[in-house]
Amino acid sequence: MPKVLLINPPFNINKENYDSSISVGLLSIATYLDSKGIEVKIIDGVRQKNHLDLVKKEIGDCDYAGISVMTTQIPEALKIAWLIRQINPNCKIVWGGPHPSFFVKQTAKHHLVDVLCYGEGEITMYNIVNNDSFSKVKGIAYKQEDEVVINPPQELHDPTKMPLSNWDLVSEEVLNNLYLVPSLTSRGCPHQCTFCINAILKNCWRARTSDQVIADLENIRSKEYFKDKKLRFWDENFFVDIKRAKQVINSMIEKNIIIPWETTVRANYLRDDMIDNDFMAKLKKSGCYLLSFGAESGCPRILKKIKKDIMPEDVILSAQMCLRHNIVPQYSFMAGLPGETKDEVMETLALIDQLVKLSDQVQILGPQAFRPYPGSELYQECLEAGWQEPKTLDRWEETTKNELNYSNIHNFPWLDNPDFIESLEAYVRFGAHSIKSALGSTVKASRFLKLPFILLCQLRWKLKFFGLSWDYKLAKKFITKS
Repeated sequence: MPKVLLINPPFNINKENYDSSISVGLLSIATYLDSKGIEVKIIDGVRQKNHLDLVKKEIGDCDYAGISVMTTQIPEALKIAWLIRQINPNCKIVWGGPHPSFFVKQTAKHHLVDVLCYGEGEITMYNIVNNDSFSKVKGIAYKQEDEVVINPPQELHDPTKMPLSNWDLVSEEVLNNLYLVPSLTSRGCPHQCTFCINAILKNCWRARTSDQVIADLENIRSKEYFKDKKLRFWDENFFVDIKRAKQVINSMIEKNIIIPWETTVRANYLRDDMIDNDFMAKLKKSGCYLLSFGAESGCPRILKKIKKDIMPEDVILSAQMCLRHNIVPQYSFMAGLPGETKDEVMETLALIDQLVKLSDQVQILGPQAFRPYPGSELYQECLEAGWQEPKTLDRWEETTKNELNYSNIHNFPWLDNPDFIESLEAYVRFGAHSIKSALGSTVKASRFLKLPFILLCQLRWKLKFFGLSWDYKLAKKFITKS
């Protein structure tokens, strides 16, 4: 029987919110392999500080090592792949996850990548393990006589035919330290936002049945290590099928599965014919404490450009509705898109200002700088502006070292003032909210060091002056070092 080791590498810079939950994708792959009788183990480098020792311990008799890689995990992923090659040269190293799926050919070329899995990994990884020839496996890329061969894509799987998460495959160390327990009830999204991975990879929306969701929740509730912990429906869009969503919520109430939970939702779903006041009351009764919205921009032109299919007024109405039912509304924003003007960015900041004035309960994430991904409609605009992506995996490693995010925006030629865009997230986080809220931020620094920066941010927010970002540069330098 083949043995598989699945590895989630650390990120290049520790960020507190990275370890709030687990790698849901790797757990899903491990669960599927285990259900098929494949021996599988998970090592989580984000949450297990001795991950390299664990790799050394487990890799000696492994046949396959699957490494899940986001762009800012590349430096550590290469380090792990090199270690595997030294200890067990016969172990096939499989790379998967967002970065390999976006950059298939250049990733598959690397000498520390034997096979690349693009798209969803459960069925593909099983087929890799159970075939004597890579040519038979859909959804992979591999080298053949120094050329990269890219096989046809694997069909998207049906979540109703996938086993529920097997928590026994996760180490007790990770389980005991979880802040959020994930429950993945659906995959993909039916909407076509031009910046989103689901639109790029054509991940249409597919869901488990309401009975399967309830079975997963009952399983979670039965675990002692999940007692008193919050849950997140880890879906891109939990409420697409509103009938299914209502069945889940009604069953939670009827079966007294009252767990504090959160999930994502679109702002324009909060309306009379979808999520109305009566249903919002049931969400609250079932344990919902937070709803997360992708607001993205306060500018109607930009919202239309990215095919978001919402308007700023939808965002305000959704916040008001959440607050009415004592549910925290959380909004993510971005800025710095190709063709976006400073005035349009200021429209986003104006919308954020409206939101935070509604209540201290409103949470704002961002605005984060837009970053281009191959296959998106905005990608061509970035190339036409003169942007050049790193051409090899080793160059990506060099590019992402000591960077909190994918690619340094100072290399984006469509931005006239990258310092302005880069500093906005900090100025909103510490300036738009109350001083008490800003002091409670998860950014690791002493209150004594935070307070002067917070006061400057508060002044900037009041004056709406975001130029000459010397204070942000000093704060970034210190926080990055710490």
